[in-house]
Amino acid sequence: MAWITTDDVQAALGVTPSTMDGAYLTACTDAANAWAFRRRAAAGYIDDVDIVPGPDVGLGTTLYAVALFRERGSTDSYASFEELASGFAVTGTSSQINRLLGIGRPVADLAGVVQPLEASP
Repeated sequence: MAWITTDDVQAALGVTPSTMDGAYLTACTDAANAWAFRRRAAAGYIDDVDIVPGPDVGLGTTLYAVALFRERGSTDSYASFEELASGFAVTGTSSQINRLLGIGRPVADLAGVVQPLEASP
């Protein structure tokens, strides 16, 4: 299964391979691929495990891998210096990732019947 590659995640992170832990990057990429596929399947989508359904799904999967990579070593979420901020607080990308993956909206089956969705975590 590979909707995205470590090259996709590196490009999104904006770092070179020599400055990062390749094994951890691979683990985050693999986890994002598996999670995105599983979440879309639970939402009623029937996808090919090796062909990304569209650029929006690819971007959502990449953003999730980036979030996993950036959260390394944190206890809760992406580490920041929010206490030092003087402007707007930066919010997470979870809702954007879910929108890109098509999670949280009804999916019609081949007969046109809307299938119920499970609640998003």
